[in-house]
Amino acid sequence: MKANEQILERMKTYNTLLCCGLDPDLKKMPPEIIGKNTSDDEEKVLAFLRGVVDVTAPHVCAFKAQKAFFDVLSGGHDVLKELIDYIHTSNPGIPVIVDCKIGDIENTMEAYIQNLFGSVKADGIVVNPYMGDDVMLPLVELEDKSIVVLVKTSNPSGGIVQNVVLQDGQPLWRYMLNLVVNRWNQSENMIPVLSSTVGLNMEELRAIVPDNMPILLAGVGAQGGNYADLCKLLNSEGVGVFVNSSRGILYPRQSQQSWQNAVEKAAVELKEELNKERRSR
Repeated sequence: MKANEQILERMKTYNTLLCCGLDPDLKKMPPEIIGKNTSDDEEKVLAFLRGVVDVTAPHVCAFKAQKAFFDVLSGGHDVLKELIDYIHTSNPGIPVIVDCKIGDIENTMEAYIQNLFGSVKADGIVVNPYMGDDVMLPLVELEDKSIVVLVKTSNPSGGIVQNVVLQDGQPLWRYMLNLVVNRWNQSENMIPVLSSTVGLNMEELRAIVPDNMPILLAGVGAQGGNYADLCKLLNSEGVGVFVNSSRGILYPRQSQQSWQNAVEKAAVELKEELNKERRSR
């Protein structure tokens, strides 16, 4: 099954629009992990993320691993590779997206593809499309993979570039969305990123995006976005949009419970909040 199909299927089967971000930050991990004097940083990160996967897997439609947090580890490449293998083995059918925001040309793009899909075995990646077809056409051919494309992002200064008005009066990000939908989606493997923080007309955008194309609604949680408009991005089956949360799930307040229970509780609560908005349609 294609990765996009897996995401949509898990949305329906597991009743979830939640994607769990896997952003390992040693400064924020629980004392039980950090205090393991017999382990190096790579072992601590892997032990923590395996624990996160174990308790959140029943509640997510996908995982998204932020590559930068792995790259700061001397053995980060192997940790990411082992983590993805663990997810594939312990929870078949949950796609793992590597958030690397790549975007280059020719042999450089080929090297990225060989590393992320060949070596690391990712099911999807996040890409920056602003170098055009040189970035996107090699990815169009990867019909089994999810290609998550930066269209309208949630960072405050993104508008400096993305809101530039073109000659026909539309902002650059709308033109980019048109490319994702009509030029690069030949294999039906694209996922546009749309922001929850800038007041987009979500009903209008859902009408542009094909029914079987998932949408990643960005900026919910620590970045200050909300999911009040999530219901307007649902497709005809009542799914089709998902929200990623990293810090809010990985590093919740523990109080008297174990860190695993705290992580699971955070994931379940956000899943239920998203489903509440989903039912409000």
